[in-house]
Amino acid sequence: MLASEDRADTEAWRGGSPAEGSVSAVEGAEDAPPLTLRLANLGRAFAERATELTQDQCKQVLALLENVEAHGSEYDSTAVATGFFESLLNAWDSGFDLKSVWRYVGPECRAYCVAWNDFNGVESPAWMRTP
Repeated sequence: MLASEDRADTEAWRGGSPAEGSVSAVEGAEDAPPLTLRLANLGRAFAERATELTQDQCKQVLALLENVEAHGSEYDSTAVATGFFESLLNAWDSGFDLKSVWRYVGPECRAYCVAWNDFNGVESPAWMRTP
């Protein structure tokens, strides 16, 4: 589901429409959107479709992002934080039930979200600050 969102967003970036079932149109393309933008789009899609994902799917997505945040290159971890998680926090501001998936968010990503809220003057609720 999220992969199809990524394909569609990438094709829209290129000015086209995604070919049905096409994966090669996204993978390895030089004219794909910047990683931060792709992750922001995936954060938005994740928030919009979180209720359609199983708990295991939520865990897998958020564990992968935590791994990149904690162990990836500076470029990749910055893209995860400023792309995916800032998009997720924006969705929370618009009514997304972030608390429903928060238990799957890893400690590095949690720390970033709380720090981002602090930076923006947004008070993080107690459930966000509890490990």
